[in-house]
Amino acid sequence: MGISSMNATINNNRKLLKNGKRKPFTKMNGGSGKPRLYKPYVLPEVFPHVLRRVRIKTKRENRRLLIKKISIGFVTLVVMIVYVMYLSQ
Repeated sequence: MGISSMNATINNNRKLLKNGKRKPFTKMNGGSGKPRLYKPYVLPEVFPHVLRRVRIKTKRENRRLLIKKISIGFVTLVVMIVYVMYLSQ
């Protein structure tokens, strides 16, 4: 019963698409059949030296964040080892 109804549904959907009676994907969220009512955003031009500064600043921030994460992890590890040593005595 279940398989035959699924096959019937698939066949009906195929027939609708073949005959052109149904526009595909119009009922989905933000369907492709809708016209676009907005203009696409155009990125402003940026000079290479500005991009270089941004790249250097991002690398520096990422390095500082990595150092903070490693130091916090190390301190946590040391505290856990001290706690385990304390419990074992």
